[in-house]
Amino acid sequence: MASGDPGTRTAPAFTAAANSRVITLHMIDKSGDQWAEDWRVPVAATAAAIEAWAAAYAGTSQASMWGITDAQGRYGQAVATNANTDQRNSVKDGINLLFPNTASMTSRTMRIVAPVLAAMDGNTDTPIVLDDPVLALTAASVAAGFGTTGDYFDSAQYTQRRERKNNTRVKG
Repeated sequence: MASGDPGTRTAPAFTAAANSRVITLHMIDKSGDQWAEDWRVPVAATAAAIEAWAAAYAGTSQASMWGITDAQGRYGQAVATNANTDQRNSVKDGINLLFPNTASMTSRTMRIVAPVLAAMDGNTDTPIVLDDPVLALTAASVAAGFGTTGDYFDSAQYTQRRERKNNTRVKG
């Protein structure tokens, strides 16, 4: 793998059939602490079987079940040697992308882990946001509607372990 290359993808295309399904039960206790219980189920598990499991789980807990998430995935093989080893190659190193929403006055972040060399300004901890590959990602994220009307890309900041330290925040 050449320097600057992204890691090798083993995940099937999103258009492929799901090969994994995870049901998540979202719980909250009296003090406000939250817990999410994940359980892998067959892709073809019925809604009735999942509801029976969720009801049985709720019957064993003092916490309040406030949500259930049904996630279907498409997984390849997790092979560490498919990743590149340039600078900032850990999943703990990343670029936080801020997407505020003008309509709801809320914001969300997306994190690029182990950013490729082209996403950073040389040996500095400054992301390059007005050129590919970061520009392509932010544009695709807004265009795909990964939020709601009013979302826009605001800024990016490189961090380690999501700690912000004094790193430069680059406006989009």
